[in-house]
Amino acid sequence: MAGTSYILQPIGTKNRVITLDILRGCAVLGILLMSIQSFSMPYSAYLHPLSFENLEGLNLYAWLISHVFANGKFSAMLAMLFGAGIIMISQKARKEHMRSSKLQYRRLFVLLLIGILHAYLLWFGDLLMAFSICGLFMFAFRSKSKAYLFKSGIIFLVVGSGLKLMLAYSIPFWEPGQFQLLESELWNPSAQEITNQISYYRGTWEQQMLNRVPDAFFMQTKIFFSEVFWKVSGLMLLGMAFYKKGVLIGKQSKKYLSKMFIYGIGLGLPLVVSGVLLDFHYRWSFELSYFYFSQFNYWGGVLMAIGYCGFIVLLCKISTRSFIAKSLSYVGRMSLSNYLMQSIICSFIFYGHGLSLYGDLDRSAQVVAVLALWVFQIVFSAIWLSYFQFGPFEWAWRSLSYGRTQPIRK
Repeated sequence: MAGTSYILQPIGTKNRVITLDILRGCAVLGILLMSIQSFSMPYSAYLHPLSFENLEGLNLYAWLISHVFANGKFSAMLAMLFGAGIIMISQKARKEHMRSSKLQYRRLFVLLLIGILHAYLLWFGDLLMAFSICGLFMFAFRSKSKAYLFKSGIIFLVVGSGLKLMLAYSIPFWEPGQFQLLESELWNPSAQEITNQISYYRGTWEQQMLNRVPDAFFMQTKIFFSEVFWKVSGLMLLGMAFYKKGVLIGKQSKKYLSKMFIYGIGLGLPLVVSGVLLDFHYRWSFELSYFYFSQFNYWGGVLMAIGYCGFIVLLCKISTRSFIAKSLSYVGRMSLSNYLMQSIICSFIFYGHGLSLYGDLDRSAQVVAVLALWVFQIVFSAIWLSYFQFGPFEWAWRSLSYGRTQPIRK
């Protein structure tokens, strides 16, 4: 067809929506505040901070800031933006009287392959597999109305929350010892288990695989189907609704965006803080904190992510020409490359094929590492994009998705 060669091309640099790039940049940088904890410490410390170290002084403040303001918030933003991207490509194709199904499925399949490699070779906490699988299902909602998308998104989120509560209610009916086994795996591993995990990740890449592969498989099966699928799918649908409403591209009024920010943070932040207070009050009880009190951050994180989006887009309506805005847009244009680069760099810093600092850096030192990596990624993105149109992994993803090698140099 006449328009095929035009349709099946990535959006050019001049046609990019800078607001979306800035949102992606904020999301990718913000995710590192939490992901660095699972790179540098045993996994239980991500869920239960007292399982590996005492929270005192600067470490307490570092954990509080990362948990309250980052945990589940920036990943939620990224999921919403991914959903918005599905709508954006569909609308572009529809404008040219074309179908985007083949391109979208190929794009998601390539991302799935990248996610598998990322999860099993570098980091078990990969998000790309979840985004690609959820995207394959949520693509069917692309033509629905804004109201339908919003309601469907809430339903998916409710199901994800409800499944965890139902699991908690079923505990009395579990097999003997099953609850204690789950607690030891996720919440309170023995000193020997922690020592083994540190030994694996400080060892060779092959030794790391002994721990990484089962962890990645567990995340992509039990955790994915019981929790992640529902939450990520719900967030994607919300992102689709907000994109169609013009929120994420700055077409809504400042008053509307201000309300998003005020209600999102005003309702979400107290929920998250309440969950933290309950955790400490009940001394981080596995049953209470993991199954029940986590719900405060589950819903509070969604609300805060919406508030973050409203605030960032509001600032973008004022100006996108500042140094900070441009720097964040560069990071966002290379969001996939920067996300994978974080894993490459962190695995080198903490794992045995690099500096072997796994288990050595406390939370306050991790914040310093995050700030240093932020500076590096901002500078690297700006320099790279002064010579090239796409990030290196964006170029590979797009070339495979569009079925032809994309020109990368400016």
